[in-house]
Amino acid sequence: MTDFDRKLIEKADTFSRWDYRDIDVLIAIADTTEAREKLTEIRRLLYDHVQETL
Repeated sequence: MTDFDRKLIEKADTFSRWDYRDIDVLIAIADTTEAREKLTEIRRLLYDHVQETL
């Protein structure tokens, strides 16, 4: 995983649950598959939190 990927993951961790769709952009620009998988996991968790509040 590159430093750029680590920064993307750190950024994704600061997103509000309501902004989970914005992580798609980060997934698209990630350098490695490992980072894309981690970002997808973060997106899924935030999406689940949104569903719980509806």
